[in-house]
Amino acid sequence: MADSRDGDDSTGPDPSPSVERPGESESMGEDLRCAAVVGGGTAGRGIARSLASAGVDVLLLERDEASLEASLRSLRDGMDRDIRRWTLTEGERDAALARIQGSASFPDLSGVQVLIETITEDLKEKRRLLGDLDEKAPPECAFLLNTSTLSVTELAESISKARRPRVIGLHFLHPVPRIGLVELIRGRETGVEGEAAARQVAQRLEKEVVEVAEYPGYVTSRLTLVLINEAIHTVMEGVATKDAVDRAMKLRLGSPLGPLALADQIGLDSVFRALDSLSTELGLPQFRPAALLRRMVSLGWLGEKSGRGFYRYDETGGRISGGEDFLEPTPDRFLERRGRE
Repeated sequence: MADSRDGDDSTGPDPSPSVERPGESESMGEDLRCAAVVGGGTAGRGIARSLASAGVDVLLLERDEASLEASLRSLRDGMDRDIRRWTLTEGERDAALARIQGSASFPDLSGVQVLIETITEDLKEKRRLLGDLDEKAPPECAFLLNTSTLSVTELAESISKARRPRVIGLHFLHPVPRIGLVELIRGRETGVEGEAAARQVAQRLEKEVVEVAEYPGYVTSRLTLVLINEAIHTVMEGVATKDAVDRAMKLRLGSPLGPLALADQIGLDSVFRALDSLSTELGLPQFRPAALLRRMVSLGWLGEKSGRGFYRYDETGGRISGGEDFLEPTPDRFLERRGRE
């Protein structure tokens, strides 16, 4: 994904500059100046970077100083990798980072126009956090929930009634800076205020909005998670190596990442939780997490963020080539005991 959100859309000269056309400023996102992103994981960093690159001041909130420091470091490392790939300049990186301010506490949120929540898919944790943020955010601030498996309506119950019309689901896809799509999900009490804020953010980031019903997994997560889970099964069953699976699906789908590399980028623990949640919510066997995924998560192999997943990564998140492990499914690895002649 190339970072394409370097500024506002341009509509050319106004044919009647003396007349103010109602709603035009809001529809073009020109008045979006300050946003808060809660959670500095893969999604949160991508959203913060995209907003900052589009000229929006961003307050990135993390749970503690160590997590904040790691998030900001990962953010810069990711942008440095794009500089080496010639998809970003140093000036663009520095301008974006200058617009991002980090905080490990709940600072004064006055002036924040939209708050985008991106923490882990845990209903209790999200509801507790949203309740706390509701008390600190200005009344006019909209809450955009980047959830893929949880109910927007249920999450909004932890937020005051006065703000609920400004609460809406806006689901970003990985990698956020490169995928030009967001899913928009209305909760039961979502009003025109919440939808306008969500569309304003999407417009500013030059992302197409696809409206979906409030249903577990929506469209993109539901289909992507099945693909990832099946890819893991093919490796586990010895059908092909992880590299062959990823290469085949990249060529077949025209995707920048294969399903296993994408799982590493999302975080295997996040993939596991999402699959487990959909398996519980929908009761469909295709969402039952593959045994290999469960094993990897239990070993702490979480993908890029831990240095090891289906692939190995250095401290900056760059992939390390080479190195055979049990994920290379040669038949004798699965069918014969070690040391057998």
